[in-house]
Amino acid sequence: MTTPTNGQAPYNWATDKGFSPNAPRQNAQPSGPRVQKQRTVNVNFGGSDGGGRANDGNGGSGAGQAPAATPNNHQGDGMIRAIERIEFRGPKDILACAKAVNRLGRELHFILSMRAEEIQAVLSTHKGTWYTFGAQSRIRARLVAMHLKVSAEAAKALGVGALKMAHAFDRHFVKPEQEAKRKKNGQQGRRQFNMEDV
Repeated sequence: MTTPTNGQAPYNWATDKGFSPNAPRQNAQPSGPRVQKQRTVNVNFGGSDGGGRANDGNGGSGAGQAPAATPNNHQGDGMIRAIERIEFRGPKDILACAKAVNRLGRELHFILSMRAEEIQAVLSTHKGTWYTFGAQSRIRARLVAMHLKVSAEAAKALGVGALKMAHAFDRHFVKPEQEAKRKKNGQQGRRQFNMEDV
């Protein structure tokens, strides 16, 4: 409500549009053009190009999934498919899985770290309030980019975990089998490091 200076009654938008300020609202909409804001997001859930498991020829129906946005896949899609295709039939398959997961983790770490730096650089150029000289924008940009940097570190931990898995497999399964075969054949094991020789 605005108060005019020429002595007229104050203008009230609600009463002008037919709304009573004391009356209960019953699906009352202001007249005039209505603006709807929509945000469009492209998401690739799979489809005919093999982005997901739906239409990969393994019996997936693909019902309810959106078609793929573009026919070309990202490099990470091929890495994930390579990990999915590994069948564990021997030690070489476990080592191949560890190498593939490590490679995926390193690639994700690199990509996410670069994107976090890019986001921080873009957001820090935003002009904040005039009295902070942009310092507030740089602080906020660092806070936003930090979440992606944490995700990058998680991807790095993914790759390191895969290498630790391969090392644990070697220590708990491969080495005991090799020692058992040596003892069975009468061969001596590898010479161990001994501090008593000093």
